[in-house]
Amino acid sequence: MVIGPARPEHVAGFRQVTGYQGPLYVDPSRRVFRTAGLAHGWASTYHPLAVLKGVLAFARGFRQGSRQGDVTQQGGTFVLGPGDRVRFEWRDRYAGDGPDLDAVVAAIPSLKDLSAAGVQTWPPHSPS
Repeated sequence: MVIGPARPEHVAGFRQVTGYQGPLYVDPSRRVFRTAGLAHGWASTYHPLAVLKGVLAFARGFRQGSRQGDVTQQGGTFVLGPGDRVRFEWRDRYAGDGPDLDAVVAAIPSLKDLSAAGVQTWPPHSPS
C-alpha cells in the first residue's frame, strides 16, 4: 500500500509515471505522516545528503518528473501485521533516504506464517 501527501486528482498521474497498481491512498492533510512521526520541511528536503544524492542521480541520467502534493514531506517504510505487530519501521531522514531493501523483504511474513496466524490470504494458501 502507498499513502501519498497529495490530492485524489494526483493518483492517475502517479500510477502512470510509476506503473504502481497496488492500493494507493492520499492524505492531503498529512495526518498519517505526522502520526507516523515522518520528517517534513525544507531542511529535510534540501539536506546536504539529499542534494548529493540528487546530483549523483542526475549524473546517472535520472530526471525527476513533475511533482505533486507536498514535496517537503518525507516518507517511510513500514511492514505491519498481522494484528498490531510492527515488523519493520523506517523513517526517511531526508529526500532520497531509504531503508535497506533486504531488511524490508526479510520482515515480510511468509504465507505460511500468515496462515498459522489465522490471516486469510488471496489466493488461499494451505500450510504445508
